[in-house]
Amino acid sequence: MTNSHSTGPVPLRSGTRLALALAREEMMQDYHRWETDPATVVGFGARWPVSWEVFQSRFRTSHTSTHYQLFEVITAEGGTPVGTTALSVDQSANSAEFTLVIAPEHRGRGYATEATALTLDWAFSIASLSAVWLEVLAPHTAAVHAYRKAGFRDAGRLRSAALWHGRRVDKLLLDCLPGDLPGTEPEERR
Repeated sequence: MTNSHSTGPVPLRSGTRLALALAREEMMQDYHRWETDPATVVGFGARWPVSWEVFQSRFRTSHTSTHYQLFEVITAEGGTPVGTTALSVDQSANSAEFTLVIAPEHRGRGYATEATALTLDWAFSIASLSAVWLEVLAPHTAAVHAYRKAGFRDAGRLRSAALWHGRRVDKLLLDCLPGDLPGTEPEERR
């Protein structure tokens, strides 16, 4: 018999203000609300949000697998959910694409950098990945700054490859190797 009551998030990796926890099915509606927020849709360079039915199906079939891991980002004190991060793994290259969503009501607090750093720490020290990469729209300067501060480096630029508030913009490609993380000793860098 399964227990159907809600469970609180269980921290997997803790930082100063935030922690990573496993994504929880009872949080699906919140995750969907965060992803369908207009600022999130624009930030991803999408034209419209994903429907509830598509989101629900995607969550139930792939939120934790050998190729995809969705983390809930929570406050270290109190366990309040503030966002999600995800790693979509390419097993053949031993690398993963990183995505981040901060709940609209928790934006502007500097959470993106710490959530990114915690996920990179997991990717390299627990999942043993060789590299993590992401795509971000050039005008999304707050996100670009947070990713670079967490250890991502410029890897390329696709010119006029996305839309931002109705205009064509560049898409930046950023990547991170274990030696790129802040605090890594120079001899550990490749």
